[in-house]
Amino acid sequence: MRDRKLLRMLAVLFAFTLLAAACGDDEADEAADDSGQVADAAPSDADDAADSDDVTADADDAADPDEPAEVSDSADTGDADDAAEMAEAAPAPSGTFVFAVNQEPQDLAAQGTYKEINAPGLRNVVETLIAVDPDGTTVPVLAESWEVIDDSTIRFTIRDGVSFHDGTALNAESAAFAVNWVWSADNAFTIQEFAGPGEITASVIDDSTIEVVSSVPDPLLEWRMTLGGITSMAQIENDPAAHFNQPIGTGPYTFDEWAVGQYWTANVNMDWWGWTADDVYGDTLPMFERLEFIFRAEDAVRSATALTGESQLAMFPSGEECAAAGDGVTCFAGPSDTYLYGRLDHSFFSIPELMDPRVREAVFVAIDVEGLVGLVGLASVPQGQLGAAGQVGFNDSLSAYAYDPDRARALLDEARADGVNVDAVNIEVVGRDTTPRISSIVEAIGGFLSEAGINNSVAVQVPDVFNPRVRIQGYADEAPRQMMQVHVRGNPSGDFGLTLQANYACPSLDDPTGPSRSSVYCNEQFDADLAAASAMTGQARADALADLVEFVHNEHLIVPLALVDRAYLVDDDYTFRFGVDHRILMVYISPAS
Repeated sequence: MRDRKLLRMLAVLFAFTLLAAACGDDEADEAADDSGQVADAAPSDADDAADSDDVTADADDAADPDEPAEVSDSADTGDADDAAEMAEAAPAPSGTFVFAVNQEPQDLAAQGTYKEINAPGLRNVVETLIAVDPDGTTVPVLAESWEVIDDSTIRFTIRDGVSFHDGTALNAESAAFAVNWVWSADNAFTIQEFAGPGEITASVIDDSTIEVVSSVPDPLLEWRMTLGGITSMAQIENDPAAHFNQPIGTGPYTFDEWAVGQYWTANVNMDWWGWTADDVYGDTLPMFERLEFIFRAEDAVRSATALTGESQLAMFPSGEECAAAGDGVTCFAGPSDTYLYGRLDHSFFSIPELMDPRVREAVFVAIDVEGLVGLVGLASVPQGQLGAAGQVGFNDSLSAYAYDPDRARALLDEARADGVNVDAVNIEVVGRDTTPRISSIVEAIGGFLSEAGINNSVAVQVPDVFNPRVRIQGYADEAPRQMMQVHVRGNPSGDFGLTLQANYACPSLDDPTGPSRSSVYCNEQFDADLAAASAMTGQARADALADLVEFVHNEHLIVPLALVDRAYLVDDDYTFRFGVDHRILMVYISPAS
């Protein structure tokens, strides 16, 4: 806590320096212009990008119903008077901080806080009950404490004195309402991809307490509560349509404007509860009056905004762009929970030839995964599974599919000799244009397949075209088809149960937005085994999930292509701290001192 106070004091001094400089130099008033430059910030010498689709809550941490309930609250109560005095002493936030992000938000609804890539920066406006900080520690946000009652129930104490940006009060009633709104299966929000094995509901216990319950035991329930945003009950009841493009939260910034196709902006919230709370999350208090998120899908164009000073932070540069950053800009890079994969159509609505195991194996061994990782950059070779060592269920006995075009041709010849119409196979390799370096990636995969004698075509599509095609309804609409979808996805839970459910469990046309909506595979025994493993905890869970990881590996369903690191080009005046979930939060952007 004392380290955090020191960082905040540095932020105060930094803001005071900016303010004093602006007062002492008439030309400084012109520095904060439409380009997004911060008033009187140190100049940047300057002169170039990426995407995703998309912290740790190990199953070992799940509550044992035979043990006493666990109560969590702030790690350090600290000195509230110090926090209040510091807030009073701080100069008013000033200037604009500009983020160059890789895609426009799909919407700005509260559920979008679950995945940073879908709505970059939304957590600055809409907060959650609890959060995972960059160190991987679960910290209080709108819930000042919480108690794990059993393996399907958590009780949250709601922070007192917090208001939504529309002036309505946060209390148990509004918090429970927001949880139910975000996790409602009827609303069918995309957060359902991270839904658990049961239905999640919240109820009011008293004026300051709610209870969140999963209808079946869920060892990851606490982690799921770090995902969903808490939004204004009044807005949902009175103007629900506005919720999707005019978010009302409780965060340090209030939504201002969304200029479709260009940017969205937010203004500092001087009534934010965090100004005076001693247990507030983050490294620093808000330093800037305004945030601007500009949309730049093209990798090089996005990176150039940081190099030229148009932005103070640009998402996802390449390794080459990081190396060439130069004076005035620093590249901050780190591991992420994101993986790049190639999902080949299977059980649902594929051509029959793709059901032959020899054809599938031929496709997989035709791809040089190690070579692709070099093309992706800032990535590592996955060990034959959609996740890294350290995740619950990781199988250390697996390795990447071996690149062997000769074996691929031999497998195809064997299948052809047995009457399989191999020549009918013509795989469409498709990526989404918001994925970093996707054009080069799909072209390389197409080249590998051609070398092995596998007919193919390649395409890169915009999200409005690509997204519906990689969900169960899209599979049905295009049947029979033969697509390999090349995309990125994240698993911020640190647990393979989520990965297996999302990628391999049976999808359903009756539940087209459910957690398995993108799966192309259906095996009832696998689903039963996964359900059993998902109810386990500790080593039993890890072992059961590892067995399932090995099973799907041997079925040649999805080829893991890369474990993706993430990087940012940041103005040298600042440092940026993030975890594997790569949240873009101003309270983790501090003065570089």
